[in-house]
Amino acid sequence: MRILVTGGAGYLGSVLSRKLLDKGYQVRLIDALWYGKESIEDLIPNKNFELIQNDIRNLVVTVKALKDVDAVIHLASIVGMPASSIEPKSSEEINYLATKNIAELCQLHNISTYIFASTCSVYGSQPETLITEKSPTDPLDFYAKQKYLSERATGWLNKAPTILRFGTLFGSSPRMRFDLVINRFVAQAIKEGKVTVFGGSQYRPFLHVSDASDAIIFSLEKNLTGTYNVVSENLTIKQAAERISKVTGCKINVSNDNEDKRNYKVSAEKLKQIGFEPSKTIEDAINEIKEMIDNGKLSNYDDAKYSNYKLLFGSKEMQEKVFIQGMPGSLDVP
Repeated sequence: MRILVTGGAGYLGSVLSRKLLDKGYQVRLIDALWYGKESIEDLIPNKNFELIQNDIRNLVVTVKALKDVDAVIHLASIVGMPASSIEPKSSEEINYLATKNIAELCQLHNISTYIFASTCSVYGSQPETLITEKSPTDPLDFYAKQKYLSERATGWLNKAPTILRFGTLFGSSPRMRFDLVINRFVAQAIKEGKVTVFGGSQYRPFLHVSDASDAIIFSLEKNLTGTYNVVSENLTIKQAAERISKVTGCKINVSNDNEDKRNYKVSAEKLKQIGFEPSKTIEDAINEIKEMIDNGKLSNYDDAKYSNYKLLFGSKEMQEKVFIQGMPGSLDVP
């Protein structure tokens, strides 16, 4: 079975690609490689692995990438609110319009399995209830609006898509990120002996990146269709910091500046009833990141290469790669 993974060299994609290859799938990966090739370089000699280095906005290349493909797992996007909001036109092209195009192309090419990576951020702020897939959506930021509209376009253009709404990811990856709250807290705790929490009372649904990959493969192998929340546990930001402090002994500083308005708890019971349960915890991430530091694989967690925002927008060269001629449009949510 040949699977096309868009954005397969990224934080989630580089974990997923390895798991798919380990299970014997043929993996065709399309990625612009804005973050470099290091995360998938060791996969290139694998006879079941094929790399197409290109931008998913290039329709000609995307059409060719879909040839003889049995399933599409669409991960490619400018991930996160800070990175996606800097240049909205390019973000819209990549996060929404390219997603819309790929969903339509899958339909035209009779590719029945289409898995789209979305986010629990589409729910916005609903702190008083445990959110299910039937709960109303209320995306608060530009990135969440893009994902919400992409879900809708996917549903219109593809007969039976699988939409996975992931919680906030954490844990180690070949393309490591420290702009994710748990990963950053752990690195701060180990390297500096303290973490800074902004606000802290807001809830987040969390999920290890390895479990996110397993959920995708589970969906693929069970031929799931529809929308599913994928979450391991709901914690306030302060509770997450306290879990890390319990293991590392770090101090917790609380600041009321720049508090995130998103606040929600999410149920993953629907997916659990079918047979999927995450297995990784925050404590696993602590051990993983500590091992990276102990083995000399991480010296400065604040390096731009570990942050989507800093890496994409930190140099003129990178901006020229991302911000090619845009397409007009609006992301006003009806």
